[in-house]
Amino acid sequence: MAATLSVLDAALESPVKAAPSDGMLFDFEATKVFADALVLTTSKREGIELDRRVVYFRGKDVRKRFPEANDIDSIGKSLIEHGFIHKCVRVKKTNNTGTTYTILQPTHDQEFTKDGVYTWMYEGPTYWRNFLSGSFLLALGSAVFYPAWPAWGQKMLWDSGVTVCLGVSACLALRFVVWLTVWIATGSHLRLVPQLPRLQPIFEVYPKKEKKYLARCFVLFVLLATGVYFAYYPPVCQKKGYLGLGQKLVKQAYKGTLLQRFSPQEKEFMYTVLRIMRRFF
Repeated sequence: MAATLSVLDAALESPVKAAPSDGMLFDFEATKVFADALVLTTSKREGIELDRRVVYFRGKDVRKRFPEANDIDSIGKSLIEHGFIHKCVRVKKTNNTGTTYTILQPTHDQEFTKDGVYTWMYEGPTYWRNFLSGSFLLALGSAVFYPAWPAWGQKMLWDSGVTVCLGVSACLALRFVVWLTVWIATGSHLRLVPQLPRLQPIFEVYPKKEKKYLARCFVLFVLLATGVYFAYYPPVCQKKGYLGLGQKLVKQAYKGTLLQRFSPQEKEFMYTVLRIMRRFF
C-alpha cells in the first residue's frame, strides 16, 4: 500500500498536460513511473504477436496495481500515448492439422478499456541489466589480464579456487559415505541435498521382489577386506600417518606442486581415466 501511494505521489507531482478530447494525460516522466510499477508487478502473460513472443496484460490489472487511483483511464491512455504499450486483440487461428491456437494482433482502436488486452513495448528498468552487463565485462577483462595481475592477486585467486574444490570434494565424499552406510544397513537410498530422483513405476501388476542382501553383503565384504589389507599392509606414509599425508597433500595443492608427486606414467593414466569418464557424462 505504501509503495503504491509513493508511486502515485511521484507521478502526480509531475506536470500534466490536458488533451481536449482524450482527458488528462500524464507527461512522459510521470507515465514512466507507472510503467515501471506495472511491468515489475503484473503477471507475466506471454503470447505470439506478429511472429514474435511478447508479454501482455489486461486492462483491469491496472486497477489491481493502483487501487487508490481515481482515474485509471488516464493512466492507461498515458501509457498508450507515450508508446509504453499498445492495444491488441485475441484472434483464434487453425493450423494444417486442425489445432486451434490464439495469437495477438494489433488493433486500430487504441482506446484504453478495462477489458482490453495490451502488449508491452517497454522492457522495464535497465539498471539491473546494465549492472550485470558491466559486471560481466569487468570480470571478463580481469580474466583476460590475469597474467598482469600482481603476485598477491594471483595467489589469492588460486587459494580461493583450491578452497572451493576442497570444500566441494569434502561435501561429495560425505554425501557418498552417508549414502553407502544407509544403503548397506537398510537397503534404502538416502542422499543429502540434492536429492536425485529414481525412475520407478507408479504401479506394477506383478511387483518384483528383489533381494538386495547379496549385493549389500558383497559390498560390505569388499570394504572389510580392504580395511584388513591396509591394516596389515599399510602404505608408505610419513611418521605422522594418514593425517600427516593428508595435510601435506593440502599444502602442496595450495602451493601448486601437487602434480609433481606423480610420475609421467601415472599422470598419463589419470588423464586416460578422465577421458574415458568424460564420454559417459
